[in-house]
Amino acid sequence: MLKLRKEPGGGGTGPRSRAAQRRALSRSAKLLRTQGRTIPWKHAAIYVALVLAAAILVGVWDHVYEAKQAALLTPPPPQVLAKNLVEDVVGADAVKNVTLDQRAATLEMTVQDVLIKPGQSLSERRKDVTTEGTLAIQLLRSKLPLKVITLHIVNGTRVLATVTSKLGDKAPTTRFAGTLQ
Repeated sequence: MLKLRKEPGGGGTGPRSRAAQRRALSRSAKLLRTQGRTIPWKHAAIYVALVLAAAILVGVWDHVYEAKQAALLTPPPPQVLAKNLVEDVVGADAVKNVTLDQRAATLEMTVQDVLIKPGQSLSERRKDVTTEGTLAIQLLRSKLPLKVITLHIVNGTRVLATVTSKLGDKAPTTRFAGTLQ
């Protein structure tokens, strides 16, 4: 056990010396109680709770982030993809209507003509409409597995030409309307 020392300058029996002895005993008893433990259990429990809460928050954040990234990487529906591909060739807002039958693997589109300009000859108009339809169909063929692709090229409400490509055809066929024949 702990031995008490006598304080200098006195007999050690006064109230001051007893209070000092009690304080010394109290300090030594506290040291003995906490000896061997460096962190009190309440502090350790709080630390563990904070670490678990941080781990849960990081896990939830990661899950939400991954879900957002997966949503960004999903491909658009085939109709939207076809419309975007044709508008890449023809021009923005040129596609007026898209009809896709996935069972039959057929695509039918109405496309606003952008190449014909006033004052062109009939042969130039026919060449421009054919080029417009052929390029759009070639791009669609390279990206979508379709059996039949039909593009109706219009100027306003008038149909100028219909460009069709069937699976196995070497080149798309163009049928011109009355104004381009």
